Amino acid sequence: MTILKDTMLKKLLTKPVELHINDKVITFKSTDDFEFILGARTTIPLERITETIKASPGELDMDLNLIVIAIEKITELINQSSESGEVTQSLKSINPVIFSNDNDWRDIFFALKKHHSTESSEYKKIALTTYLEYLTNRQVMIQTIKSQLEKVQIKEENAEPAQFKTGELDLDENFDSKVLAEKLGMTSMPKAEPVIFEINEGEEIALLLANYECKLIVKDGIKFIDNENIEHSLMIGMNKIGRGSECKVRFMDTMQRISRMHLMIINLDDKNLEITDLSTYGAHYLHKY
Repeated sequence: MTILKDTMLKKLLTKPVELHINDKVITFKSTDDFEFILGARTTIPLERITETIKASPGELDMDLNLIVIAIEKITELINQSSESGEVTQSLKSINPVIFSNDNDWRDIFFALKKHHSTESSEYKKIALTTYLEYLTNRQVMIQTIKSQLEKVQIKEENAEPAQFKTGELDLDENFDSKVLAEKLGMTSMPKAEPVIFEINEGEEIALLLANYECKLIVKDGIKFIDNENIEHSLMIGMNKIGRGSECKVRFMDTMQRISRMHLMIINLDDKNLEITDLSTYGAHYLHKY
C-alpha cells in the first residue's frame, strides 16, 4: 500500500517535460516514461563497435582515458545533485563535449540544459545516471577489445613464422661444434658470461655459431656478417642473434642448431663489444688483428 501511494505521489508531483531533440519536440509525461526510453540508449551502436574494433591500441587507450574522465565528472555531478537536490546550475558548467553523439546523448543534454523548470531537475538526474551506465558499458567494451588485441599480439610475437631459406634440417645428435672450432683455431665462449672485445678498423672477429661461420667487422659501424655473407648493421646497445622473432639478426628455422637466442651482442660505442653465448650448441671466436 505504501509503495502504491509513493508511486501515485510521484506521478502527481512530476509534470510533463518537453524536449527539443533533432528538430523534434518530444513530450515525456513522467520521469518513469523518460527513464524507460533512455534505458534503450545505454547500448553501444553497431557503428561505434565497428569503429572500436578497427582502432589501434593507442586510440583505444585514448578513448579509455576520455571515458574515465567523463565518468569521474558525471559521478561528481550526480553526488552534488544528491546533496543539494538541484542539478541545473551544475549541468550548465559541464562542457558539452563530455557527452557522446552516440544515441543522441549530446542533443538530449543540450535540450535539458536549456530547460529551466523545477520539474526538469529530476529528468536531468535520470539522464546523468543513465548516461553513466552507457559510459560504463562502453568502457567494458573497449577493455574487452583491447584485451583481445593484446592476446593476439602476444600470440603473434611468440609464433615462429615458417621461413625456409636453406635446404635440409641440420639436426645431428652426434654433432660437436668443438671439433670444427679446433680446426679453425677458435676459442670457446663461456656460457652466459660476457666476453669483452675491442675491435678497430681493419680487424674482425670470426665467429662460429654451432656449425655456421659468421664474423664481425668494422665498416661504417659494426657489421655482423652471417653464414650467407649478408651484412647486418648492429645498433648501439643490445643486439639479439638467433632464430627468435625478436632477434636483430635472425636465422631461418631450418637452422636448428642456432638457438632462438644464440648470442647477445651489446655494442657499446661501435668499438667495444660485450658478447654473451646463450646457446645450446655453443659459440666460438677468433679475433683477427
